[in-house]
Parts: sequence; C-alpha cells; structure tokens
Amino acid sequence: MADQVVVSASNRTPVVQIVTWFCLVVSVLAFLSHAGVKVYISRSLTVETGFVFLALLFGSAQSIAVSLQASNGFGKPTSSLSNEQSQAVMKSAYAAAILFFFSIAFSKLAIVAFIDGLTPKKLDRRLNYAAGAFAIVWLVVAVFIAAFQCGLPRPWDKTSGRCINGLEWWDSITILNMVSEAALVALEMGIIAPLQMARQRKVSLICLLTCRLLVSIAAAIQLHFFHQDASGPLKDDYALGYWRSTICNQIVQCVATVTTSLPYTKIFMESFESGLIGAERPGGKTERSTEGSGPSGRGWELLDVSRGSATRPIDGISKTQTFTVETTRRA
Repeated sequence: MADQVVVSASNRTPVVQIVTWFCLVVSVLAFLSHAGVKVYISRSLTVETGFVFLALLFGSAQSIAVSLQASNGFGKPTSSLSNEQSQAVMKSAYAAAILFFFSIAFSKLAIVAFIDGLTPKKLDRRLNYAAGAFAIVWLVVAVFIAAFQCGLPRPWDKTSGRCINGLEWWDSITILNMVSEAALVALEMGIIAPLQMARQRKVSLICLLTCRLLVSIAAAIQLHFFHQDASGPLKDDYALGYWRSTICNQIVQCVATVTTSLPYTKIFMESFESGLIGAERPGGKTERSTEGSGPSGRGWELLDVSRGSATRPIDGISKTQTFTVETTRRA
C-alpha cells in the first residue's frame, strides 16, 4: 500500500496542490463558457475573448509555477529541504508573482473590452480607456518591482539580504488593484443605472456585474493573510511560512478569470430577460444604436437572453423585434 500523505502543521503541500489545480480547472471551464457563448451570440471571437484567453494562459503558467513550488517542498519547513529545493521554491515563487500580475491585468483589460461594447457615449468610453490605461501602468509597475525586488544577479533569492520590503510594495500593488476593480464596477453601474428596464431585471443584472468586486474582496483577504505570514513566527521560512497567502493568490486569480465570463454564461442567458452585450448577431430581441455611418460605424445591442421571456410564442412561432436607432454627427 502506498504511503498516505498527511496534512499537518509541518506539511501544507497537499493543500497548496489541491487548491491550485482546483482553481485552474474552474478557470478553464469559465473560459470555455465565455468563448462558447460568445461564438453562439456573435459567431466570432472578439478582443475581449482574447484578453480572457491571455488571462487564462498566464494564470495557467502561474499555477504550474506554484505546482512546481509544491513539488520541491513548498508547504514544508525550509530546514527539511535541500539547498537545491530551497532555491527551486524561491525561483518558482519569483516566476509565479510575475505571471500572477499578467493574469490579473489581462482580466482587467477583458472587462474594459466588455464595457467598450456596452455604450456609445464618449464620456463613458473615455473613462473606460482611462481604466484600461491604469491597468497597463499597474501591470508595468508591478512586474518591474517583482522582477527586481532582490536585485541582480539573483532577483529571486529572498535570503540574500538585498531585497526591498516585500510587505510595503505588496500592500501598494494590492490596494491599487482593489481600487481599479472597484472603478471598473462603478463604471459598469453608471452605464446600467439609466437603462429603462424592469426593476427586478435591473437589480439582477447589477448583482451579476458587481460580482467583480469579489476580486477586491479576495485580494483583501490575501493581503490580510500575507500580513500575518510576514509578521508571524515563520516569516523567514519562505517554504512553509507563506502557504496561506499563496493559496489566496490562486483564489484571487481564479475569481478574476471567472468574473470576466459571468455575463456570457448559460445561467446568465437563461435567467435574465435583458443583458447588455456588444454583438453583431442578427435576430433575437435587440436594441441597437449605431454611431456614425459606413464601415466605421459602431454597434451596441441590448440582447434578450431569457429563456422565460415575457414575449411568448404565438402559434408555435417566436416573435422577435429589432429596433435600430440611427444617430448623425453634427458638423
């Protein structure tokens, strides 16, 4: 009989591995849901889907890096590891941090692309582009700090004594991450609130979109545990002392990917009579406004996504209506 792996105070490796792979599987399923429904709606994949894919790609690489950490003894006391294993744990943690920032940033850009398809209003779009620019700047700063946190030629070696204060820079990056997530949700709410639709429908849609705030909540929890780990008795044990904040990072990354896909899930399509989805699909109950004319025109649609819509079929025929609003630019 094979030896059983026992989770104990000195062996958290199985917990890290289980959470890591579970979050990765959930993220993959969320992306498949997003891409499948997007193809069903618009018959094509868009920039938004590309950003979600990149978020998943970097997230998968990050999860593999954490898995390599665990395979080299992360979750066990450093004293029980060889020097080669300790170095491998720190190198994997170094790579995982950088990949984590890329995954989160691309999930933000996916939300920016989603919002861009919601409204033709110039002010909303400018605010949205500003949020996207902030996400890019956040990514550049976070990756730069993470890449050189301990100086060259061994930027991963946290035992070198040359590292910057990890708690301070992680606080700053995480707080900015939380603020940007809240800003994206506020922008979505600002677009949804003026729409004329049934109150229950609007509340349901708002609740769905505000699920993105779970990213900020998960990040706050991760920051709490990171503070505890960095000030606890195992603060200098980089193999065992930071297992809780590490699995919290996996959850943050998973939630960030999943929440980019919520507006496109089957549940969303079957549960709401109206949703705002930028699409090019003819048919269905859509309210489409066109800004400009010719090939440069841009369309936004209000798509009926309810299986139990108030419009019932008559004589076995489902009735659909398309409303087109043409706007002209003033000279």
